[in-house]
Amino acid sequence: PHHTCHTSWTRGLTLVGTHRSCRIRQTSQTSQTSQAMGKLQIFVFLVIKTATTKGYGQKQSQTPPEKSKNFEELYLEGKEAYLDNNYKDCVTKLEAGIQDYQFYTDTVSKCKLKCSKKSHNFSSVLKNSPDIVPFEKLVHETLCVMKCKQKSLSKERVENIGEKTRTDFEEKKPYDFLQLCYYQRGAHQDAANAAFTNLVYNSDHETMRANLKFYMALPEVDENGVKNLESPDYVEHYLLGTDQYRSEDWAGLIASMEESLKKYLLAEEFCRVNCDKPFDMGWYPDFKSSVANHFTFCLKCKMNCAQNLNNFNGEFMDDLIPSFYHYLQFAYFKVGQIEMASQCTGTYLYLNPDHTDMQGNALYYKDVEGVKEKWFLPREEAVTYVERDEDEQALLDYIESNFVFTEEKEEEENNTDIDTDTDTDIDSSEDAADLHPDEFIAKV
Repeated sequence: PHHTCHTSWTRGLTLVGTHRSCRIRQTSQTSQTSQAMGKLQIFVFLVIKTATTKGYGQKQSQTPPEKSKNFEELYLEGKEAYLDNNYKDCVTKLEAGIQDYQFYTDTVSKCKLKCSKKSHNFSSVLKNSPDIVPFEKLVHETLCVMKCKQKSLSKERVENIGEKTRTDFEEKKPYDFLQLCYYQRGAHQDAANAAFTNLVYNSDHETMRANLKFYMALPEVDENGVKNLESPDYVEHYLLGTDQYRSEDWAGLIASMEESLKKYLLAEEFCRVNCDKPFDMGWYPDFKSSVANHFTFCLKCKMNCAQNLNNFNGEFMDDLIPSFYHYLQFAYFKVGQIEMASQCTGTYLYLNPDHTDMQGNALYYKDVEGVKEKWFLPREEAVTYVERDEDEQALLDYIESNFVFTEEKEEEENNTDIDTDTDTDIDSSEDAADLHPDEFIAKV
């Protein structure tokens, strides 16, 4: 059997894109520090302070972050400390903010996923109204999430977070400030790690690219030790697996790829449940329009999860799901587990049926190894994944093709008779005239 590794994976960074520029604003430092800055570019917000502005001074730097503060409060205080040249507090508060954000999102994700899986097992209070069963499920699921969060989070915690703050954390913006504060504190390796982390998720950030290049040239920075501080577990296991492939550690490769696949599917589930989030429609629709609009917003978000999770330290992996089975079929073959190798081969062809090399592998297993046809049946998780994706894509295609209102569309609908069980006649022309292009505007 063949295994064509279509890309040589490294732990380094390969990034492209140049359309964002940032300007330098250097804070007042000693001449020695200014000289050491070299070509390091600093991205900050220009803030004009008045005498009454409250900020962090050296006296407040000894005050540890309060445990009850959420990541938004810590983030804002960290930025304030940065602008006050209080780099110790900047590091302390931003690190605490990132840690709290990770804790909070992980906790809420687990609650949502657990309650979503339990939603089919709730006892129904309905007897005669099947039309409201879906809404009862939402009620049960919402109550479940609330109870779960109540058990896991502090009662004093404020969960009302600004949309800008959420976006900043999703885009790893805190690392933009943190890398500069690390540098000012003399923690150059940490500065390089923070810059690299931000750059992985913001490949067009040219200022950050220049900063990382500056850090890498410092004698205190180990270039091989620079890492993505938010690298997902599935990425680490996958990269370990590629190393084991090159070293022909087949048993290790099987363990790493199976674990990576498991963790990737879980990460995608977390991503999908987290798409259940607020959506500012910018207008006030009726109930059904609001539900349909918000659902479409969430659906588009869910369908973007796979692309967002395919980021391997700045490189985007095409056909990530099939690649798991590509590695696995070869490794299983090498350790003599022909049935498992055949199943992974069948799964890969289920996902990518036109792959010539894998078709050849399937013929080899049949002709040489005497594999039974049933051994090529795709694995259950792949079938579930594809069927869900096909259904969601079909629904999204329907929405995008039908919720388009043009003069031709209205004229076509005007010529269509509308049947109704009520005694009231509905004028189709008036009905069409009442439809506005912004009646359905969900976007991600």
